[in-house]
Amino acid sequence: MHPRTAIRNSVLAMLEAAAPPGWTVKKGRGREIAIDDCPCVIMAIPSEPTSRGAQRKVREPLLTVAAYIAVADDGDTACDDAAEWIEATLDADPTLGGTAQDATHARTDITPYTGGETPVWEMTLTYNLRVS
Repeated sequence: MHPRTAIRNSVLAMLEAAAPPGWTVKKGRGREIAIDDCPCVIMAIPSEPTSRGAQRKVREPLLTVAAYIAVADDGDTACDDAAEWIEATLDADPTLGGTAQDATHARTDITPYTGGETPVWEMTLTYNLRVS
């Protein structure tokens, strides 16, 4: 199994086990998110810089965990609430179930999409991973 596949499978299982009632956790598939899918978490590995170590390839993939939340009021607080359980889950096992040497939370981005009847908030947590 490719290391990225193993990481995605492990993170999916970890987040599914920790998700509050009503939340759906999925792997990224490049499909549109419907308002009926919210709240949901979609994780992906959009890039994987590599380098050659002393005798092996060193992989440093980026893991993104995006939460989509449809709320009319106080979306930033809803994003903070989601960040609490997602961060706690991934921080509790920085090896991501033994699939990585380390996972470090690098940044959080929050974007509201306010064009519809109910705004959808997207919060993306980015993790730098180290895999050899």
